[in-house]
Amino acid sequence: MIDYLYFQLQNPWWDNVGAIDKDEKIREFDRLKYQYQPQTILNTRSVPGDIHLITGPRQTGKSTAVKLYIRQLLRRKTLAPQSVIYFSCDALSGEKDVIDLVVEFNKLNNSQRAVIILDEITSVSNWTAGIKWLADTGLISKSTLFLMGSSSINLKKSGEYLPGRRGRGKDIKYLPISFYELLLIHKQDVEKIPINHRRLLFKLRKMEALVKKYHRDFLFSGGFLKNINYGLTESNNDLYIKTLKSELFKAGKKEDSLREVIRKILNSLTSQSSYTNIAEEAELGSKNTAIDYLNFLSDSFFLKEVKFYDLNRQKTILKKNKKFYTIDPYIVWLFEGFVSGNLNFASLHQLVGESEMAENFVASELVKSEQEFFFFQNSRELDFYLPKRELGIEVKYKNKITSEDLKPLAVTKRKILVSKNTLAIRDDVIIVPAYLFPLIEL
Repeated sequence: MIDYLYFQLQNPWWDNVGAIDKDEKIREFDRLKYQYQPQTILNTRSVPGDIHLITGPRQTGKSTAVKLYIRQLLRRKTLAPQSVIYFSCDALSGEKDVIDLVVEFNKLNNSQRAVIILDEITSVSNWTAGIKWLADTGLISKSTLFLMGSSSINLKKSGEYLPGRRGRGKDIKYLPISFYELLLIHKQDVEKIPINHRRLLFKLRKMEALVKKYHRDFLFSGGFLKNINYGLTESNNDLYIKTLKSELFKAGKKEDSLREVIRKILNSLTSQSSYTNIAEEAELGSKNTAIDYLNFLSDSFFLKEVKFYDLNRQKTILKKNKKFYTIDPYIVWLFEGFVSGNLNFASLHQLVGESEMAENFVASELVKSEQEFFFFQNSRELDFYLPKRELGIEVKYKNKITSEDLKPLAVTKRKILVSKNTLAIRDDVIIVPAYLFPLIEL
């Protein structure tokens, strides 16, 4: 049984609606110069029976986002304050605790319509069984559930164990913000331009001066709001490295082994590699161990693994080499700090070159826009291919673009070449600087 005191401590607005403004997360948010309004969460309707899953890396503001959602509900008087519950599940041990929590809340709420937000539920053993039991018994039929976690493994499990039980619930990935979102919170007058817009270059050129000055800083701070507001301080860097180590500890992985895997990733970022090659260079002993560590980095939202796509057969080829990218530019620096033990990221020797950083930036923007993408190679390698868009993207981060640079795109219907500074259209290829690429609506 969950003690009422635990409910009361985490939900002070039950006794005083105005208490939401004194919440630690809300107060910190209100003090920020650059405030990000998480529309994917704020625009979610509280429909009874819907079960939403919010996943993303730690320290990106998921908890703040749901507190903002709670404040919005309270201000709109959508529900009675006592019908909105937030509960951090770190101290729960298993599915019975999850069931007890909801049963006790229903008693307090007289089983009225409610919004139930369970933070870090994915850290609870067998949590999906608890939610399944609650759904099957009808105990959450009048509630909208938001289930939150920092591992995408559990996102996959929710689909396996809760089929037909989530209503119209959404899977929301809460990642570091994109470059376009950064421009918006800096109140820049920018917009997304459709790729087929007849005045695409004209509109992009009008925004060029506004955008360019923010790009270099973004390659250091990334989309992490603490970095954007406070800079790359050693305390922030230490916080993120501790977060990585915390996730590593919970997953039962060895720090030394992960350090060698990350070293290999940094040395070959954006290049093709194989599980066997990573295992050998990181001295892991077996390919399966390499896969295990790479999956940890992917499932914890640090890394994106990109597979080979055969354009002729229109399918993914799993046995081919893979390419690896970080899901945010800052993670490159985080990885370098983790490998070196140096918290002063500004003094790090950059293991990743400018061209690789540019390609990694494009990949991270594709991840954040939830595009499905792969790479392709015949006689030449095509950096990115988006099958649903029939779109090829090639990165040539240099001052002068030649006809040879355009050739990898010949195999695709729609074509973008990402350059260093060139903005032009040659034949049917859109050439756009990396800092303008995120302003194209694909």
